[in-house]
Amino acid sequence: MLNPSLLRMATGMNRTESDPECGTMPIEAEEAIKEILYAVAFAELSSKLTPSDELVYINLQTKEGQSFCVELCLQGFRVS
Repeated sequence: MLNPSLLRMATGMNRTESDPECGTMPIEAEEAIKEILYAVAFAELSSKLTPSDELVYINLQTKEGQSFCVELCLQGFRVS
């Protein structure tokens, strides 16, 4: 399970529009990946779906072998 403070940071809940870190989803995604690697077999930023400053896609495979594409944006995480 993701650390709640990391989730708040990754979803932008502590940010304002004037915040210089606003729109850094690729960086946030890399940190989220580091946080979940212990619990999954594999996780990486998608190489096929183009990231933006506000939206990235994380490909992951569970330890049970299921594959998912997870969308990370300012609103949070979503399995797509």
